[in-house]
Amino acid sequence: MAEGTTPARPDRLDSWKEIAAYLGKGVRTVQRWEAEGLPVRRLGPDRAGPVFAYKEELDTWWREKSGQLMPATAEEGTRASRVEWIGVGLLGCVVATALALAWRPARAENRAVPFTAEHGWEMQPAISPDGLRVAYVGMPQGSPGHIYLKPVNGERAVRLTDSVMAERFPAWSPDGRMIAYFTRAGASPRVDVMLIPATGGKAAKIAETNVAGGLVWSPEGRWLTAIESLGKSAQIVAISATNGEVHVVVPAAEFGFTGAAVMADGKRMIFGRGKPGSTSIYEIPLGDGLRPVGPERMLLRLPEWTGPTAVTVDGEEIYYSLGTSEEGMSLWRSRLTPGAKPELVYETTDKCLSLSISSDKRRVVFATARTQRHEIWKLKLGGAAPVAERLPLSTHSDLNPDYSPDGSQIAFHSTRSGASDIWVTGRDGSNARRLTFTNARTTASPRWSPDGEWIAYESNEDGQTDVYVIRANGGPARRMTDAPGTDAIPAWSRDGKWIYFCSDRTGRFEIWRVPAGGGAAEQVTREGGFAATESRDGKYLYYTQTRNFGPLLRRPVAGGAPEMVAPEVRRLFYAVVEDGVYFQRAERAIYFWDAVKKQVREVYRPEQSLSLGMAAAPDGKEILYTQVEGQESDLQMIVGLR
Repeated sequence: MAEGTTPARPDRLDSWKEIAAYLGKGVRTVQRWEAEGLPVRRLGPDRAGPVFAYKEELDTWWREKSGQLMPATAEEGTRASRVEWIGVGLLGCVVATALALAWRPARAENRAVPFTAEHGWEMQPAISPDGLRVAYVGMPQGSPGHIYLKPVNGERAVRLTDSVMAERFPAWSPDGRMIAYFTRAGASPRVDVMLIPATGGKAAKIAETNVAGGLVWSPEGRWLTAIESLGKSAQIVAISATNGEVHVVVPAAEFGFTGAAVMADGKRMIFGRGKPGSTSIYEIPLGDGLRPVGPERMLLRLPEWTGPTAVTVDGEEIYYSLGTSEEGMSLWRSRLTPGAKPELVYETTDKCLSLSISSDKRRVVFATARTQRHEIWKLKLGGAAPVAERLPLSTHSDLNPDYSPDGSQIAFHSTRSGASDIWVTGRDGSNARRLTFTNARTTASPRWSPDGEWIAYESNEDGQTDVYVIRANGGPARRMTDAPGTDAIPAWSRDGKWIYFCSDRTGRFEIWRVPAGGGAAEQVTREGGFAATESRDGKYLYYTQTRNFGPLLRRPVAGGAPEMVAPEVRRLFYAVVEDGVYFQRAERAIYFWDAVKKQVREVYRPEQSLSLGMAAAPDGKEILYTQVEGQESDLQMIVGLR
């Protein structure tokens, strides 16, 4: 036997894919488990090299980790029996007592059955107080979305509302007689709060407010609560069901809220507040008229940014979705008590979205979207009209691209390996190579240095999101930030001396910069900042003030007051060229701000919704953007919730 080889055994698994299939999990998950001691072996010293593992060793590790028996070989048990027990890896939760808890393996015995199956979107379900009917938003292809009702016994759904306008967020009154919802026309930033009998009939307007979400009734039926948009932030408000009076319950937060509900006694509200890297669950005491009578108190902190959250009527548990677009966003729950262990309710490779829990906690209905793929497209400018073409990169999600300084290569982050890592490809999408091997949940936002030698990026491979740099031709990464909090979205100065990034180390996201050679970081903005980019001549610093739906500003690098470039930019990123800026302002539209004429014009409308990432070629003749492919959702239902 040659030196350095490993003798073959019948129980040997020879790739991450085989290991993941044996354990009944995704590749990315088992790669994370390696850091916990999963007995994976490597051929050679290279971290990127081939791997293998022995079933017997995996079984022993699993039994020690979960405390449960597992069939010793694939022949002694079905794959489904392995999927039944789920280890969660490195995730953790921090409760208000500051006790750190490991997310240990949890049993997911629940089985979901389809509740709707029409083409288009079915979403935002609401179970009636008696648990017998579900109101939801149905969006058949070409429809703006309307309110539908369907019995839980599976009979045909009927449309409840007859408006031609878009309708969202149905909410049952506590007595089950009325349904509240939002409606609006076109792109108006204002919505009407409507009431309609659950048996059908004429709807009545009770209030008008800003674009909002999360409509929920208070237990006594006199108030509704909602998440109200303020443009750069969101707040939680109470809306009178009788006279439309509106007042603030929870003040504005920059990244908004994942959900809110008033408990059965009417004396407290539980809500989720998210920010990049985490979601925290709070409660606030309430008096008459749902007015706060004391300070909020944290109940639970989750180390990931979750999907929508829902609280049981007794205030004992919170349900939420957690995961990624590639592996899926599964359904989880946690008791709102110190020391509680998060439980996996339902595992899926789809994405669990909005959800509703019955008052007896035995039934849950939730929207699921099939795993969506994010693809990078190239938009060629000039000529009679822009021409878009897809880059042939992979069948997985590829997004957030950046051109090399000479325009010959593109860096981007991709999930094709089962993890989120940085890749580099030719300008035409050929010869892709993996640059980082973090196996982290998020390694993203690659940006080339002006000399083309380095790429900066963000990663949470150590549990906290920080900025790193790595040579463009590969090698060890160097960590550039390590302060408590989230440091993300790096960008080089045009002279290559600095790396800009955003950080919430002061309690609010601001633009900072750190010397490219290493050293202390210094704060750049004081009124909020997120994604920064210097102009091509290095005279201006462009930056978004918030993560989404906020203005794009620019200020002289040498110092001076900022000026507004565009009142709203979506999806974080934009592309700066010599004579202006390309950016996204609508879900499916790319715009251009002309720096000479100080005017904005629409450039192109892609067929699908835009996603994260936009970059301009050095010659300014084309830009890269990312769009979401294959968007639909159905409702699923779990009966007899365990």
